[in-house]
Amino acid sequence: MNVADEPQSYRVEDLAEAAEVAVDTVRYYQRRKLLAAPRKEGRVAWYDESHLARVKEIRALAERGFTLAQIKDLSTDDATGLLADLATQNAADPDLDKAELARRAEVPEFIVDIVVNAGLLVPVAGDADGEPRFPADAVDMLVAARTLVSEGVTLEELTALAMRHATHVEDVIDDAIELFKRHSDRRGGNRDDLIGLMHRLVPVASDLVGRHFERTLRSRALARMGDDPADAAALGGGLVVLARRLDVRLDAVAVFAASTEHHRALWIRPERGLAFVGLGAVETIAPVGDGRFSAASAARAALAARAHRTGPADAPAPMLFGGFSFSSSGWGTAAADARGPDWTGFPEASWILPELTFVDRPDGSWILAAARVDAGVEDTVAIDALDRRIDAVTADLPPALSVDLDFRDGEVVSKGSGTATYEALVADAVSAIGAGEFGKVVLARTHEEHGVDPNAILARLRARYPSCAVFSFAAGDRQFLGASPEQLVALDGRQVRTAALAGTTGVGWDDTTDAGLAAEMLASSKIREEHQFVVADITERLAALGLVGETPREPEVLRLARLQHLRTPITARIERRAGGVSDMDVLRVAGVLHPTPAVAGTPTAAAVNWLEARESFDRGWYAAPVGWCDLDGNGELRVALRSALIDADNTATLFSGAGIVADSVPVEELAETGVKLRALLDVMDR
Repeated sequence: MNVADEPQSYRVEDLAEAAEVAVDTVRYYQRRKLLAAPRKEGRVAWYDESHLARVKEIRALAERGFTLAQIKDLSTDDATGLLADLATQNAADPDLDKAELARRAEVPEFIVDIVVNAGLLVPVAGDADGEPRFPADAVDMLVAARTLVSEGVTLEELTALAMRHATHVEDVIDDAIELFKRHSDRRGGNRDDLIGLMHRLVPVASDLVGRHFERTLRSRALARMGDDPADAAALGGGLVVLARRLDVRLDAVAVFAASTEHHRALWIRPERGLAFVGLGAVETIAPVGDGRFSAASAARAALAARAHRTGPADAPAPMLFGGFSFSSSGWGTAAADARGPDWTGFPEASWILPELTFVDRPDGSWILAAARVDAGVEDTVAIDALDRRIDAVTADLPPALSVDLDFRDGEVVSKGSGTATYEALVADAVSAIGAGEFGKVVLARTHEEHGVDPNAILARLRARYPSCAVFSFAAGDRQFLGASPEQLVALDGRQVRTAALAGTTGVGWDDTTDAGLAAEMLASSKIREEHQFVVADITERLAALGLVGETPREPEVLRLARLQHLRTPITARIERRAGGVSDMDVLRVAGVLHPTPAVAGTPTAAAVNWLEARESFDRGWYAAPVGWCDLDGNGELRVALRSALIDADNTATLFSGAGIVADSVPVEELAETGVKLRALLDVMDR
């Protein structure tokens, strides 16, 4: 065969240039399984003409208004089928960009941004410059919203209501599609018939659902405006929060340790001089399922809309404390005898507004007291009661906790129960990576310690890890605690902060040795590749919310007591209104970031599926987002690493994991998890 007859081969850079897209776009299509895997020769990936044709096809379909999810299931032969028909119906108006949409609806452009950021209006296409385009019916949606606002409904309250509604819409849509498919199948499953059925029945079904919503809204509104207090209470009364500055400084660990409340939360950022304690529960947000992040966000906005705050203008905003589970599905199904640990009290999501919140920050200490207010009860009555409660609490604050802060650096845990199983799982993961199932997976293991003192652990963690977030969330006599070095996301005003933290090495006996180990880590192609996986993944996920910022080209080295990590800070800026109820909060941003490749793997879905089938313990809240979110949407969520679940008899289950890639060695990965376990073992009484 002549050389001219040989099929054309491309490196990824050449393929991107030929298709007139960015290299990251090609890789993103591949991670979304829109593009077949390339042929590998060592570490070099080779693409061919079929890849080039597919990239061009994806771009062409996207320009016609298809989403990437639709394109994934759509071949060229299907272009005249149901999806193409629906895409044509929902195609964007080429003249309807954000400015034109705002002009036609007679609203400011920032209103369009708020509605889009809340997920209530989704652009269906982009122009050549990437600017979003909107369908013509988007005008009607904004006009309806404008009408409600003109009648006195605040934009913030309307957004909160719509977000709560949106959390359930996708489930209803899925059910409707399945209903239409089943009806079509009973009639023979003809594709053209299904298209006609959709045309006929979608308006009818929409009208039916709309009428049900209208009737329910009217009946509930009448009940709320009636004389029956029980009806009003069932719909949710108001909320009052009273804030007061304290004359003394608090010891957060002492306040947390002295409480007997069922629900307790502790969050400390030692190097920033911040500490929060939440005691009791006035409101609890506990959604379940894959939509639990957006549902928690919507519930936070709705809660903020009905909260009456009183106190000094510089008082902290009321705060929610809590976390999410790593996965919303079953976990640890590999072994027939898989069990524990027992995560009772730590559901798929739990965010609590405490009865009492203590805030210690550089400008002083504060206490916030919250209470529900039933319909018909004056806020002043509740405020007086809260004032008296604050008087009683502040008259009996506990003294600073006295704890021996000496640490003993013990041996790395690389032997014992489960270590052989862990090494075998690492070997299985390496084989799966070699077979192309995924590029990386984060495999975790557990370790038990008995007779621990949770309060002493927290005091020692605060002293030993000043750059980490020390946390504890307690439900009765059980608590989940740790010192996390990894910030998933923080939101303060308009600035979103997150970081890629992946790649690990140890520390030496002096600064020179530390610097040498850090230099080796920076020079390691394996570690740099693992780190870059995480950087690329985080920036793509933020972009899904329209949050784009700058990312440094080179990572920095984060040094902890036992370990050094590669870290790349990532920032973005959002548009949000000052004051009132925001449509964007730290919970919603966390929903697109979790789980990161640093705790799951990449591609994320494939790695998580593999883990769910093989890890023999329940991750629960381990490696999941935990932290705080105030009612304005600001807050900080950390990945719950270097953590332990402590049960009623003071037995601690510790968790540790390592990122497995193609050239991982089982015994070395086991040793890495052992080093990470020492972060907690060093501060535990033995």
